[in-house]
Amino acid sequence: MGHSTTVQIREEKFIFTDKAKRLAYILMGAGLLLALIGFFTYHPHVEGFSDEQNHHLPIKRLLASILFNGYFFFIIASTATAFLAINQLSNAGWYVAVRRVIEAVTGFMPYGAIAVFAVVFLSLVVFHGGIYHWAHDGVMDADPLLAKKTWYLNKSFFLARVGLFAAFWTWCAAMFRKYSRNEDEIGGLENFDKTFRLSAAFMVIFGFTFSMFVWDIAMSTDAHWYSTIFTIYNFASGWASAMTVIYLLTWYLRSNGYLQGIASDEHMHDLGKWVFAVSMFWTYMWTAQFLLIWYANIPEEVAYYEPRMFGSYKFSFYMNLVLNFILPFFFFMKRGAKRNLQVGIFVGACILIGHWNDMYLAIMPGAMNLATAVTGENPTGIIETPSQGVGLMEIGFLGLFAGLFLYVVMSTLAKANTYPTKHPFLKESILHDTGV
Repeated sequence: MGHSTTVQIREEKFIFTDKAKRLAYILMGAGLLLALIGFFTYHPHVEGFSDEQNHHLPIKRLLASILFNGYFFFIIASTATAFLAINQLSNAGWYVAVRRVIEAVTGFMPYGAIAVFAVVFLSLVVFHGGIYHWAHDGVMDADPLLAKKTWYLNKSFFLARVGLFAAFWTWCAAMFRKYSRNEDEIGGLENFDKTFRLSAAFMVIFGFTFSMFVWDIAMSTDAHWYSTIFTIYNFASGWASAMTVIYLLTWYLRSNGYLQGIASDEHMHDLGKWVFAVSMFWTYMWTAQFLLIWYANIPEEVAYYEPRMFGSYKFSFYMNLVLNFILPFFFFMKRGAKRNLQVGIFVGACILIGHWNDMYLAIMPGAMNLATAVTGENPTGIIETPSQGVGLMEIGFLGLFAGLFLYVVMSTLAKANTYPTKHPFLKESILHDTGV
């Protein structure tokens, strides 16, 4: 309400400053250094483990730390791509003012894909199983439960799925950015229509392939466990993180003089509503998964929650609820909070740390467990490893990937105008009003 109907379209390029680049370099350098120090100073002595069993833990922790950090940032970029496609298919107009911000987040896709695929390849091929218990020699043959899954859980098919799915999503994200930039140059509806058609194909394929990708990367670190909600739960976690990154990055641009007269407080309000809504959606999925498993009390399902809820991962388990639900709910519910930079930064930081912790909980417990012979006393062939805590390796790789993510997103943002100048819904977006 109160907007002028006069819309001034101008060329506005984002400048990736030397200061911002230094921050990205420092994060990457310091993160890599901390991770290396953490790896070479990690000499575990777990009670009850033999020297040989302790010897396997450093490489497992290294691979798991790279995987859950890379996976965290990769699904942020992946769900941002899905959000872009959803808005395109629904002919949404409000988001066009911040479309280039979303496109910049999708720029991380190839780097996240390489990181995740590298860990999977090293685990399955170089370390003959690594963090995936089912892939260790002889396990599938000796375990009756896993033997039924050999048609799906085998190394060749596994590597092919992960590689093809990640490559397709990455290609789609690149094409979305290409069509958007072409639209700035030639105008018309040709590139808009191409984006619409690709979005339709992407969402259909993404819906199926994302499910399998989540089963492969995260759920199969403990292949005895399964949950029919785990896919949408991971999507909710990535989506909440992606909306938070988009919200904070838009604040950053506006605070530095960009998008003036284009992205208003109305857009910040709607982005804030998305952050709040998807955080509550994540909470709903968390509760649904937990209550169904708790009520059914099936041993192979309960085994997922036992070490997390009552064991050595208990602190991280309850911090998940505090950071991802309680704080966003009470601090971000009010209308004014979504339009307040300081509150937005606080809540955004809580959500990003919380969902990083969520990925840690999803992958690390299963990835750190040891594979051993299947016997009558140990029919699963798994020796549970207690939590090794969040140390230099985990924090170091967080810094490394955060720095790389920052550098890639900012670089992608600088390659085009900060908003699409010839999008057919641009004026609608600029005049967007939440109404209340």
